[in-house]
Amino acid sequence: MTKKITTALAELIKALGKHAEIAATPDASVSKTERATLRVQKAATAYLSSLPAKKRMVNPFLGVVDDRIDDDLRAALESERAAAKGDKKKS
Repeated sequence: MTKKITTALAELIKALGKHAEIAATPDASVSKTERATLRVQKAATAYLSSLPAKKRMVNPFLGVVDDRIDDDLRAALESERAAAKGDKKKS
């Protein structure tokens, strides 16, 4: 593994560990949970960007879905996200 991938992986593992620690705490505040979630998202993004583009690797997180929400809500959220991305491009 290259140093960039190794570093990104270590950061992702660290962020996931901290997130799990906070998620397991019954009285964790919403803001603390949100910060931990954001760290995981940033670490996952950094990991994905460290993958060599020339190898055309598939996103390992592509099929990951939150099974706590149903398909209708997921579709609504995805359409909102797409609309929001469209609005940002126009700005």
